[in-house]
Amino acid sequence: MPHESMESNSKRSFLKYLMVFVSGLIGVFSSWGIARFVFSGTRQKVDRTIPTELFKSISSGKPYFIPHAEVWIVKGSNLSNSIALDDRCTHLGCRYKWNDSKGIFECPCHGSEFDIQGHVLRGPASRPLKSLFLAETSEQILRISDHPHN
Repeated sequence: MPHESMESNSKRSFLKYLMVFVSGLIGVFSSWGIARFVFSGTRQKVDRTIPTELFKSISSGKPYFIPHAEVWIVKGSNLSNSIALDDRCTHLGCRYKWNDSKGIFECPCHGSEFDIQGHVLRGPASRPLKSLFLAETSEQILRISDHPHN
């Protein structure tokens, strides 16, 4: 009899430690998820400028990605006919890519598709890609921003 009592105590003790460990893991992962959600909108400030010479070297009509500015440029016949698109999908903020063979932007996360102007072709995204404004400054730099320049 005493042997059975010790065995059941060790089983209970093991289960108690296991429950504490599992609860701790759940707490850590929950905290990580909550922190990620809370701070997801606090991206670093992006340098949204490009040299005018770089812009001039871009081929017209084909999207060109500028990594440091986190922007896609579709150059038109001149600056005012050109399009700048934020590189984040409007569904959940994933970085989309240009599919040259299909002639569309594709989001690898959930399958949204956009045309070259950023309009939604297929969801789950319900809003077009965020359009940005291009303006030449006096320092031979193009500034890309959320608002038109005066």
